[in-house]
Amino acid sequence: MTFNTRLKQLRQKHRLTQSELADLLGLKPTAISNYESKRNEPSFEKLIALSKYFDVSCDYLLGLSEAYLPIGGEVLDKDIVEFFNLYKQLNQNSAKEVRSYAKYILYRQEHPEDFN
Repeated sequence: MTFNTRLKQLRQKHRLTQSELADLLGLKPTAISNYESKRNEPSFEKLIALSKYFDVSCDYLLGLSEAYLPIGGEVLDKDIVEFFNLYKQLNQNSAKEVRSYAKYILYRQEHPEDFN
């Protein structure tokens, strides 16, 4: 998928008009339209600003990756990030339960014959 398509999808997903997004980034109202129609490309500075605003990697915006966020040298998708954020909110006992349950699910996945 190309940059212009990704940008338009993200903008629409966040329910922003082209003008609203341009205002948020300090751009002229026509800038986003020009990006989405491939008439112009953003500077590195604006690409980074878009990446930060939409909370996605520049690689994702540029169509180089299907994953959203780079974390610790590895690219993680939104589901993993969401799970991690939920996990961080758990107290020690609840976190232990989640780890135990995940190990159980993994065992079931690896040994389906034990559950027939």
